[in-house]
Amino acid sequence: MEDGFLNNDLIGRFEQMLDNRENSYFDTEEFYEIIAYYLDVGDLPYAKKALDYALDMYPTSTEIQIKKLEYLLAIDKLKAASVLINELKDVGANDVDYAICVARFWSLKENPKKAIQFYEKALEFGDDREYIYNCMGNEYLNLNEISQALYYFRKALELDLDDDFAFFSCVQCFEDLHLNKECIEFLLQYIDLRPYSEIAWSQLGQQYMLMKDYEEAHRAFDYATLINPKSIMAHTQKAACLEKLEDYEKAIEVYEETLELDDSAAYTYMKIGSCFVKLGKPFKALKSFHQAIHEDPQLDQAWVATSDLYESIGNYDEALYYLNRGLDLDGLNIDYWKRRAYLHIQLVRFEESTLDYYRLVELEPNNFYNWLGLSETLITIGDYQKAIEAVYRGLKHFNRAELYYQLSNCYYLLGEEENGAAAFKKASEMNDSLRVEMFKKYPILENRQSASGRKSLKKK
Repeated sequence: MEDGFLNNDLIGRFEQMLDNRENSYFDTEEFYEIIAYYLDVGDLPYAKKALDYALDMYPTSTEIQIKKLEYLLAIDKLKAASVLINELKDVGANDVDYAICVARFWSLKENPKKAIQFYEKALEFGDDREYIYNCMGNEYLNLNEISQALYYFRKALELDLDDDFAFFSCVQCFEDLHLNKECIEFLLQYIDLRPYSEIAWSQLGQQYMLMKDYEEAHRAFDYATLINPKSIMAHTQKAACLEKLEDYEKAIEVYEETLELDDSAAYTYMKIGSCFVKLGKPFKALKSFHQAIHEDPQLDQAWVATSDLYESIGNYDEALYYLNRGLDLDGLNIDYWKRRAYLHIQLVRFEESTLDYYRLVELEPNNFYNWLGLSETLITIGDYQKAIEAVYRGLKHFNRAELYYQLSNCYYLLGEEENGAAAFKKASEMNDSLRVEMFKKYPILENRQSASGRKSLKKK
């Protein structure tokens, strides 16, 4: 607290000096603190101003020169930093800040092993150990040595249990190593020391969720909500866990509690609607989805969820209306276009469906079923020439028998018997097992093959 007041007084005096365009006296230690403050908060322009004043008054000060080195690293001037590192090599040999700066230099040069060497040297001074351990953890992550990274993040956390960076880094390392049980043990040990840590209980719940132990996950999230009754995240996680337990009524209750805390409640209303769908209460679900749209008309998922619900009860016109609104908001969503193609088919609007498939093959050309759907809808509306064009475009991506069967069907229907026979032969050679299915789908194929067989018998 006292340091904070001193810092505020120093910064206030320095900024007043700048505002009044006057020169005030600061000793080297004060300048060191001022520059350190601006570097810590990321205010590089003010750090530069403080540095210029300090260098003007104390050009030979090792402490100020090291702060200059720190500033050069902050603005990514590595060549200038390299020169200064060499100049300070002798005088900075026994300075922890110098060792940390050199370590950071090698880190920026993407040489984690060199960086670790200098961080290890910095540890010898006995200062800033928590910070150095975290830095070493990051460097081991850069080397993809996750177990070593975990070791140093845990060392940092041992020095300060309230170090959120070290805490979350430990959890991430456990997850990267796929050590969920070990992570749970780590979190339980941490909770023994910090029983009222909301983040620890929430993380514990997430680990149990990964293990599919939803009962224990619910217990952990419940503790998190008790510790912080205003935590939106904890309530949302608890409700999601209840969904996994298929206790949708209680999940709705928790989501409704969340509504009182959340300024942007659209997603929560969507979750409530989803629970009502699972409870088989479509009209209550519809009311929730409409509320989500009211809360955030730009949320495409809310429009599409409403569309899905209307589709499930067979109201395809309404389903199409809401889906179109979703597409207006996200016109590149491939799933939305597929749904629209399906809805147009259900409404016997095949021409509109072909337009959807044209868009799909444009957005997702490497999906075989998009090409199959496009040619199929063109066949359905009787535009055999365009269907043939679509098949040939599809064949550039997929050399599949289904497309050749379609091609044969189109040629026969256009009266191009030779092309039809050639395409059918090709299709049969590629996959003869599809023949029966294709005969049912395209009766002209069986008709022509039967006729061809009869001709062969007559010749004999």
